[in-house]
Amino acid sequence: MSNQEKNPSGVFHGVHDIRVDNLPFPEVTADAVLIKVAMAGICGSDIHFYHQPMVPEGSVLGHEFCGTIVEVGTNVTEFSIGTRVVVNPTIQGTGLGSNPGGFADYVLINNAKLGIDVFPIPETISDEQGAMMEPLSVGLSAVNLAQVKTSDNVVIFGAGTIGLTVLASLGALDVKNVVISDISDARLEIARTLGAKYTFNPIKDGDISVFLKETFGKTSNLFYQKEIPNVQVVFDCAGVPAIFAQGIEILAPKGQYIVLAIYSKKAEIDPLSLVNCMLSIKGILAFSSAEMQQAIELVAAGKIDLTPIVSHRFALSKLPEAFEVQADSKLSVKVLVRPGS
Repeated sequence: MSNQEKNPSGVFHGVHDIRVDNLPFPEVTADAVLIKVAMAGICGSDIHFYHQPMVPEGSVLGHEFCGTIVEVGTNVTEFSIGTRVVVNPTIQGTGLGSNPGGFADYVLINNAKLGIDVFPIPETISDEQGAMMEPLSVGLSAVNLAQVKTSDNVVIFGAGTIGLTVLASLGALDVKNVVISDISDARLEIARTLGAKYTFNPIKDGDISVFLKETFGKTSNLFYQKEIPNVQVVFDCAGVPAIFAQGIEILAPKGQYIVLAIYSKKAEIDPLSLVNCMLSIKGILAFSSAEMQQAIELVAAGKIDLTPIVSHRFALSKLPEAFEVQADSKLSVKVLVRPGS
């Protein structure tokens, strides 16, 4: 790759300021692999970085991506040139402010470890699906954390990318009794495409507690014998304080409230509800390397196909426009970016 002089890269220059700069081409060190990026996704976290100074200026963003290894260091024996791969960005902070990410023609992974931070993917997984392995791994990790049973009744608040990956993960694990709630009919239509059995729009469909009692039946809390829906698990992928309070109130005794959303405001709940129903609240931010491998295997087996959630595709040269589109939830669900263009 010595004839390559520059590496077009999406660089964070400050709030609402991301540009495609021609950076120096990465130098492949002895323990590194160089990946030519095929496709990258804009994450909700990227939009948080875009709106707030959460990463250093000069950071190359993009932690959801796939590509092909085009060069390996002299000490590398686990990887071969030509292998298509995805990256677990949580190991080295790739695209998260610590190391350069996938909004670039090429990305260098130092000290690459097979099955730890770099994972081969088969040809049956498209570039678009490969770019969504990272958010799928988050959704799958949340489902694993909750140890959802096939008999459980489940509610997902928020049909954005993460809510839809939770839905897809539940379906792949044969959990069918799922309600997904969102104020966007377009997103709920995508949820149905992904196999959602029940969808709910709170603007049009009324009180979700009533809907859940009709759908899943009723139970009561342990102290006041208050009638509540028979829901075992709630996944909060919305990040709306009012939904947090509401979600706690719809859980059956010993239910679990799993928070995946990145909240920008504080939420208030009634602690008595936690006590009366002996509820658990758990947060999830990342995933294990084993869960990324699990996600790859589920997609390769045809049990999950996330391509319906892709709403927009942009060339890397149009990255600032792509960020604006992803930031508008009324316009987009998942925005993908293709480097080299």
